[in-house]
Amino acid sequence: MKLGMKRLAMVTALGVTSAGLAASPAFAKGDISIQATPHTAHASHVVKVRGYGDNDAEQYTIQERSGKPGHWGHWHAVTRSFSGDARANVKATHTGELQFRSVLYSTDKHHQHAKTDRTSTPVTVHVVR
Repeated sequence: MKLGMKRLAMVTALGVTSAGLAASPAFAKGDISIQATPHTAHASHVVKVRGYGDNDAEQYTIQERSGKPGHWGHWHAVTRSFSGDARANVKATHTGELQFRSVLYSTDKHHQHAKTDRTSTPVTVHVVR
């Protein structure tokens, strides 16, 4: 009989917990990713970059910067998309490193200004002669 009471208590506790989770609001964040190929490129060759953002954000952007660790340039936009899927062919012009990241932007409800929603971890491409 003790085993039956423990089982009943466990089932009741799980039911209460799942009901509490179902009543709480959902804060689903979409997925964001970036890929660049090849990982090592020769100067004057093309690097193919593809980014994907699965969210309700209004704009998806792929950004690029060049340089070396500790001496990076500023991020600038390579391409933008309103569908969440962006592709770009970027010519590697100098030796060193290129970094790419994806950024999701959403708009402020009061002023309709774009603000950064999320940013991916940068992907690095090594550029050699």
